[in-house]
Amino acid sequence: MLLWCIWQNRNDNLWNDNVQMPRQIGRHAFDAWNDWYSVHKLQSNNVSGTTEADLVRWEKPALDWVKCNVDVAFVSGFGRTSMRLCFRNNNGHFMAGMTQWQQTVISSVEGEAWALLLAMEEARHRGLNRVQFESDSKVLIEAIHMKRRGNSEFLSIVHDILSLMSSFINFEVKFVRRQANLVAYTLARAANSWANFHRFENIPFCIERLVFNEMQ
Repeated sequence: MLLWCIWQNRNDNLWNDNVQMPRQIGRHAFDAWNDWYSVHKLQSNNVSGTTEADLVRWEKPALDWVKCNVDVAFVSGFGRTSMRLCFRNNNGHFMAGMTQWQQTVISSVEGEAWALLLAMEEARHRGLNRVQFESDSKVLIEAIHMKRRGNSEFLSIVHDILSLMSSFINFEVKFVRRQANLVAYTLARAANSWANFHRFENIPFCIERLVFNEMQ
């Protein structure tokens, strides 16, 4: 994995005149390996344990609730981390969205935590107080449910999330599989071609069909 990242950086330097520091390359390799390991570990643990009850499709929230799907994308060639969120009501209709990216490279779990914290702050800004937040980061959701504490940057963000949730008792967090988070996943990747901060009051074209299909 490390050799692949070094080779990718060499090509990026040759064709795009973009050079990354050795520390950045090492972090990319570690994150890629960690993601691969996590996926294969989950697959091996769930080969015989997967049931129809597992959430593999987006589900509408309960009456009077709002659902917010959150995701993050990493663009190694640009050294950029982007997040995206989407609010939908109990009918599945698009209510609002937001994208933001920062010119920095952080770990995958830090990125997921950062995105969720921004989503909660956006919900507060919009006056939404009954919101179910969904993320496809199992590590993040488990850290929140277990109220983990520590000195790492990741757990520092988790602490901020828990502090915000203590003031909004109807903020809930839930883990979902990638298939149930496709809208946020799609827009997080599109965000890299837009301004570094953008709010949506109307549904973006790139997710219009996905949202419509999930309303059915």
